[in-house]
Amino acid sequence: MEGIQVIARAAAILREVGAQPDGLSLGKLANATGLARSTVQRIVDALEMEHLVQAGAGGVRPGWGLRRLGELPGSGIAQELRAALYQLFEATHETIDLSTLSGGEVLFMDRFLSDQKERALPAVGAVYPAYTMASGKALLSDLSGEEVAGLYGGAPLQRLTEHTVADLAALTQQLDDIRAGGFAYDREEHALGRSAIGLPVGVHQGVLLAISVVMPSQRFERQRGIVEAALRTCVERCRARLRAMEGLSG
Repeated sequence: MEGIQVIARAAAILREVGAQPDGLSLGKLANATGLARSTVQRIVDALEMEHLVQAGAGGVRPGWGLRRLGELPGSGIAQELRAALYQLFEATHETIDLSTLSGGEVLFMDRFLSDQKERALPAVGAVYPAYTMASGKALLSDLSGEEVAGLYGGAPLQRLTEHTVADLAALTQQLDDIRAGGFAYDREEHALGRSAIGLPVGVHQGVLLAISVVMPSQRFERQRGIVEAALRTCVERCRARLRAMEGLSG
């Protein structure tokens, strides 16, 4: 019976998170479910291990695993792009992420994990500023300079490694390069040993979208040409699919 009770409590938390996808604090989850805050914390930690929720500064939000189940409003975007994402995975066999932006953080919408022995895996529970990640930079490039400054201009940029972009001016230059058609790069900026290449997909129904390919740094130079070509093709396919969706809805 205890196991059934835990499942029921987890389901109650998931219902609240699904109803408020922009994020709920642990305190609000406790109030909404009638559970003790410590109980909510333990269950959220377990759900995050399974990628069913994502916890960060913006509160507890739906994780990519839950979105993949198709239970949430708006999950249709990820579902529509899955075929193109899988083709990118097949071309690279690296970890593939579809992301959007929530405040100054990256929110993952879908993911294919690398099937290689040495692979880049997401750190459960870790929260990184968007400017430290390839997907985050790709997403930020679709904002204006004023909007980016509003997110990060009030304080020095936090450096997670010695390679993290150092200041707003340097970040702005990188974003300008992406806006001009270049790739977004993370070369051990958010974590040592991990690198990534990303591209913005654009904005669909008010949702910013980006795709990134994450890999061990030791494979970065060897894989770079293959990844960039496959990523460019994937993004073109995704944009075409989103245009078709807009045409159908129109």
